[in-house]
Amino acid sequence: MPRSPHPPKRSDTFYAWGVSILLVIAVGLIYGQTLDYGFLGYDDDKFVSANPHVTPGLTADGLWWGLTKGPLGEWYPLTVFSHMLDCQLFGLEVWGHRLHNLLLHAATAIALFLFWWRLTGELWPSAFVAAVFAVHPQHVESVAWLSERKDVLSGLFFVLTLCAYLGYVRHGRSGARYALVALLFALGLLAKPMIVTLPGVLLLLDFWPLSRIGTTDDAPAWSRTNERPGAVWLVVEKLPLVALAIGDSLMTLGTHAQTKEVPPWPVRSGSAVVSCVKYIWQMFDPRDLAAFYPLPREMPPAWQIAAAAAMLILASVAAVIGRRRFPYGFVGWYWYLGMLAPVLGILEIGDLAMADRYMYLPSIGLSVALAWGVARWGNRLGARQWMLGAGAALVIALLTAYAARQVTFWFNEEVLWQHAIDVTTDNGRAEIYLGHWLADNDRVDEAIPHYRRAIEIMPASFSAELNLGAALLLKDNREEALLHLHRAMQLRSRDVAGYVYLTRLLFRAGEVESAFAAARRAVERYPLDAAAHTELGLMLAQEGQRDEAIGEFEAALKAEPDYVEAHISLASALARRGQTDEAIRHYH
Repeated sequence: MPRSPHPPKRSDTFYAWGVSILLVIAVGLIYGQTLDYGFLGYDDDKFVSANPHVTPGLTADGLWWGLTKGPLGEWYPLTVFSHMLDCQLFGLEVWGHRLHNLLLHAATAIALFLFWWRLTGELWPSAFVAAVFAVHPQHVESVAWLSERKDVLSGLFFVLTLCAYLGYVRHGRSGARYALVALLFALGLLAKPMIVTLPGVLLLLDFWPLSRIGTTDDAPAWSRTNERPGAVWLVVEKLPLVALAIGDSLMTLGTHAQTKEVPPWPVRSGSAVVSCVKYIWQMFDPRDLAAFYPLPREMPPAWQIAAAAAMLILASVAAVIGRRRFPYGFVGWYWYLGMLAPVLGILEIGDLAMADRYMYLPSIGLSVALAWGVARWGNRLGARQWMLGAGAALVIALLTAYAARQVTFWFNEEVLWQHAIDVTTDNGRAEIYLGHWLADNDRVDEAIPHYRRAIEIMPASFSAELNLGAALLLKDNREEALLHLHRAMQLRSRDVAGYVYLTRLLFRAGEVESAFAAARRAVERYPLDAAAHTELGLMLAQEGQRDEAIGEFEAALKAEPDYVEAHISLASALARRGQTDEAIRHYH
């Protein structure tokens, strides 16, 4: 059985309490201002504020919906349950929901500090890693955006899984301790599948600092007495966790609804290589962070891809060559690459090039490599080590200031998207989102130029054409509005809600034939979408075709038995046909 390390000195325990308190204070200073912010229309309505399954709180129907479906076709049951709990406790008082995010982030930072301190016995490098995690501006999106509750919740379970694994290794391998590791990992996966690569992280920790695979020049003294079961056994040991990760991935991919057209695989791959380097740059220079980074429609310049690939290859090779002498560099670098891999955009998961939230956990690896690298170099300074402490404090202070500023951009969507437009190039998606917000707040004249700009950037954008047409209809510019709506009809899109909206706009504008064509196209492309069937049914009912309308309402309920609009519409149609009892059943 591996020998436990010496108990921490009383002074170290005192400092650990101080570090933990300072982490909470820093998180409070940065994110306390969000308690006065409202819900965003940017997915907060779909996850919380306008979600009829979530707002009633913890109900049997809601729990079943969260376990089997989830918002936006995405499967995050534990995250959904946490939003339901907030609604149960706070209703729609947004400060309570935001406080929950803040506390989860602070708890994760403290757990991360305690994990590295107990793992290595080194207080100040561990404190630096946790402090960077707590205050880095790249993490603002994950904490300040309520829809990203999944980041802070899965992050906490990720770090708790690491802590449980340390207990499993340090205090003797047992079935009960391993079961705790698996349970915490499963809970993290249920919050967000981002942590599927955790078994690989554990293998890295087996190398350093745990020294379960060979030895390094930098292993803690206590870990050198660990049992070394061999590489094959260590891989076999992780297989149950790998099975959990695969199962969660299959469930996620099976329920994930792709609603946006994305560039072809070569473009996404080239962008992924460049993004790997951009993330690192932003970690050291986090001044121009945005809520959305557009995925290029064409391949990035060859020189960018070549330079980024060369840097990644050189760093990867150097980490392998120096793995014995600088194991923290090897572990930190491959922690970063491994945890970032699932969200690099190589898989068809969206139309964004990168996202700040994707660095919530991968950045820990880079912080570890930096903290222990500087600490080892600082050992040679002798009495001048105070300079390292002063430098670390300055870095944390600067990051805190930048993060506090970054939080202000999440005040509302006008500020958020205008900032994204200001700090990125040709951000058509941000132009559309800003246009949405302006139009929804009765500022249609200001929204129209943003929709036009989006069309300039993305000439084949279904969303931009659709929303410009809708805005022009509101301004009674019917001729140009119909031109853009018909252009939208000719574009392929996976946005079924957009097709339904297009159908509604055309019908209201008197373009009945075009409206029916759009509605039937939506039903053909999305035969299991209740909203598409319901919209077609409503149009048929208004045209007097009640039997056909009833058929569409019934098809909607076959696709989604709890779709309220279809029940109401079917009840109305049945009542007009004299089937009162059946209508009452659907009204109920």
